[in-house]
Amino acid sequence: MKKTSAFMAVMACTALALSGCGNSVSDDRAQAYASLSSMTSLSSSQAQEYKQRLTVAPDSAAIKSVLAEAKAANEERRADDAATAAKKAANEKIIKKTEAALSGTKLVGLSDECKGITVALNADKTVETEINVSPNNCIDPRGKNWKIAVEDWSEGKPVLRFANDPIPYIVTINGDGTVSLENSGVYKFTILKK
Repeated sequence: MKKTSAFMAVMACTALALSGCGNSVSDDRAQAYASLSSMTSLSSSQAQEYKQRLTVAPDSAAIKSVLAEAKAANEERRADDAATAAKKAANEKIIKKTEAALSGTKLVGLSDECKGITVALNADKTVETEINVSPNNCIDPRGKNWKIAVEDWSEGKPVLRFANDPIPYIVTINGDGTVSLENSGVYKFTILKK
């Protein structure tokens, strides 16, 4: 009985060896195409490039190599997309927090060069400015609107911009009821709710 079982096992192994053991190149290629089509983070040009490379791959090893490369590129792109989305969400949070602190307020010049300057940041994003100082060595908002943004150069800090004014001001909300606007200098204002 044991001799028959051993003989059957040897015959089964021999049959598998003769049949090629495993998928054919065309089966591997078909599976690779299916896998590639599920890689949604690849750009269409990347996906097309990998598809062409799979088409001309001469054997299963080459197909697996191209597929591994495509998977790595897909994962890298997915990680980049996630990091971009996280950064955008963090920036939106900073913008909303800063807008909430400044919207509907009147900024009254506190530092020496800003005394005599009042800037109203209305809730509808319009600006009203009173400048009673000459020469003006503080901020000089041009335009009728204001906005808060986080820009690439500002290193995650909020930036106040006035319409039609190319000068950005980095905003620091101080814990003492004041705000500092920084550009070529640091200009301090008292925040008054309107």
